[in-house]
Amino acid sequence: MSYQAEIEDYEDAATGELLSIAELQFSLASRDTLYTSSLSLQDRERVHELDRMFIERAGEVRSFLATYGDADGIFNDKPLQRWWWHITRIATGHMSIDLPNRTVVYEGQTYKY
Repeated sequence: MSYQAEIEDYEDAATGELLSIAELQFSLASRDTLYTSSLSLQDRERVHELDRMFIERAGEVRSFLATYGDADGIFNDKPLQRWWWHITRIATGHMSIDLPNRTVVYEGQTYKY
């Protein structure tokens, strides 16, 4: 099965122009789909690269969300293992991601994703 549409949707959040919270939410929901899917090696490598790019723009995403209100309070109901929803915590240094080891560190706790 091909997950090209979901990868392209996530690419919008990782590299594209941020247009609305709804669009960002849609892109992150696509990342959720990729998280729970059996991807080909090539697709996994592409998602890993997009993850790196998304993390690099964490500050930009946080600033974008702040224009709509409480940037740090949005999406807090999402599981910590799905770190892409917590990009504002990454931007503020409250959460860190180790992509090669697929771990999330938040408040002294380490989570596998």
